[in-house]
Amino acid sequence: MMPGIMDEHWTTHVLAARRAGPDSPGALDRGALLEREWLLTNGTGAYSMGTALGCNTRRYHGLFIAATHPPVGRVVALNQTIDQLVLQKPGTGGDDVDGPTQTVELSSALFPTDAGLTHAPRGHEHLTGFAKGLAARWAYVWGGVTVSRALVLHDREQAVTLRYTVEGLNEKHGEASLSIAPLLTLRDFHGLLRRDAPPSFDLAVEADDTRLTVERGPVAVTLSCPAGRFEVECDWWFDAAYPRETYRGQGDREDYFTPGRFMVPLDTAANEFTLTVALGEEPAEPIAGVPTKERVDGAAKRLPGDDRQRRVLAAAADDFVVGRTIRGEKLSTIIAGYPWFADWGRDTFIALPGLLLTTGRYGEARDVLKVFAGAIRHGLVPNRFDDYDDAVAHYNTVDASLWYVQAGLEYVKACGDRPGWLLEAMSEIVAAYIAGTEAEGHDGRPVPIGMDRDGLITAGDEHSQLTWMDAACGGEVFTPRPGKCVEINALWYNALVGLSELLETTDADADAAQHHTKLAAKVKRSFAKAFWSAEWDRLIDHVTPSGNTDPSLRSNMVFACSLPHSPLPATKRRLVLAAIRDHLLTPVGLRTLPPDDPAYHPRYGGPQFERDEAYHQGTVWPWLLGPYAEGVLRAGKFSKKSKTEAAAVLQPLLDRLTGEGLGQLHEIHDAELPHALRGCIAQAWSVAELVRVLGLIKSR
Repeated sequence: MMPGIMDEHWTTHVLAARRAGPDSPGALDRGALLEREWLLTNGTGAYSMGTALGCNTRRYHGLFIAATHPPVGRVVALNQTIDQLVLQKPGTGGDDVDGPTQTVELSSALFPTDAGLTHAPRGHEHLTGFAKGLAARWAYVWGGVTVSRALVLHDREQAVTLRYTVEGLNEKHGEASLSIAPLLTLRDFHGLLRRDAPPSFDLAVEADDTRLTVERGPVAVTLSCPAGRFEVECDWWFDAAYPRETYRGQGDREDYFTPGRFMVPLDTAANEFTLTVALGEEPAEPIAGVPTKERVDGAAKRLPGDDRQRRVLAAAADDFVVGRTIRGEKLSTIIAGYPWFADWGRDTFIALPGLLLTTGRYGEARDVLKVFAGAIRHGLVPNRFDDYDDAVAHYNTVDASLWYVQAGLEYVKACGDRPGWLLEAMSEIVAAYIAGTEAEGHDGRPVPIGMDRDGLITAGDEHSQLTWMDAACGGEVFTPRPGKCVEINALWYNALVGLSELLETTDADADAAQHHTKLAAKVKRSFAKAFWSAEWDRLIDHVTPSGNTDPSLRSNMVFACSLPHSPLPATKRRLVLAAIRDHLLTPVGLRTLPPDDPAYHPRYGGPQFERDEAYHQGTVWPWLLGPYAEGVLRAGKFSKKSKTEAAAVLQPLLDRLTGEGLGQLHEIHDAELPHALRGCIAQAWSVAELVRVLGLIKSR
């Protein structure tokens, strides 16, 4: 391993590649390595992502996806490098006659053929292993020569360093060098590049040939390799294939531009050198270490498990915490998921307790709460900030504001800090819901949110999607859930009781505290009347504005069991948990509908319309195991038995995080076995709920 880049302490995942000859125990074939995806982030919204095999299978894969306007405005700054070991053997006809040249490929991409996809070049055949911690590392072996490449993102900077080590060369190999050819697209990370697409590429090479800048329209990157010399040879690679996009019904072919190659001379001693790629026209200094190590180590100390488990949990949580500057003030926020999400309000406040409170990162938790407090409008927290303009926020959610209140209450409980602006923000939200407010419909219409005469919150219509089940495509809303929703009103009751208790202890507003207490009692009575089904011995999903009930068995009812303040008695909470366990629980999450429901979709895939249609109609969500496990704990009063059961529920996710998931958890899974991985490869609330409830088990 390379000192400063990947020491033994911070190499959390190691995979061995199966090669010709006797298999090593635990070694994986190339197909398995192609399926394993890894992620590195750097606290700005920038990231690196790919497969353990080193071959890109998504349009979102790349060695460096930069954030031009952190934490958003992402562009693919470096798709891949094509690395070759070039050996010029000694001549046999005199000193001035060169012998044969041999090129050893150390990279791979996928291209279409009549028989399917094929690797070209075939450098993956020399891959012996992949390792990941706070950096990613590949090792290739050919004829006794080992070439290692470690990738590390610069913390809080728009730059990445690739550090190469070449060992095992001797005189028999002759004159040796390593060729490094960057493959570039310099495009929006959602897009794809074709050769004839404007604008064109421009490049400028520095006088010493160790550095060049490549521009395409507004995007420029600078590549620097002090040990090498750049040879200009502009060319294109056509029709690189992305099979993950094929499955998603998306465009799956792309052309790569290469400006040439860095040639690095090698000798028989150990060779170590770097290639650094930075956004913009100024080079970045190669980094010698991993700046995130100290921060993640501090968080790991607060988490349960052995040293490795704590490191994996802490690093996974750290991936989502990024900076955001609001009105000139540098604060923090939470990315909902990689590769394609930004910071979404609902996701942020569901994830905040696990990512930042359980890990003891209270200052950043305060920052996140402050970011969104400054954006509250008419009592609503933004569902999300715009991906390209942070001056624009979108207010199309009913539950994000209630999750904000819950996160704020947990923040105060965790660290005792009670800033006035936080109390004001939470009170503003509750007051707005009592008085009535309006969200933005996906079609631009104002959609009312407010408290009905029974004290319950009602929101939305058949053409809006304000809850977390918000899938819509082509003007069709798949799970509109208009009226009074079970989880919204569980959150509402929890907010009223929690804020009332907080206001009583601060003496900030005794009248408001008393009013909230009385209202909470009314909500509790109304909740049971509206949502409890004696026929089914469980909660229904929602009541429409016309008073019709939707008795669907959905995972949304779990929050009436998991939140600190529940509107249900313990006996009914246990019945709800039993219904979930019998019909919705899987090892990797909760289904959003049971298999016998007519609207059930067992598989998530195909074009966007088909995927959105299945998104909340059976699809399994890992994050829901957190509230389910917490419900088990609360129903069992945190007994030893309940802790054992809750831990067992979470164990498959923990096993995946520390094993096949290479330090991350997916957004969703197919509803049926084998519960195939779908959606984002790294989802904040999937990780956060695992961390939070494991911490809860440890602390009680």
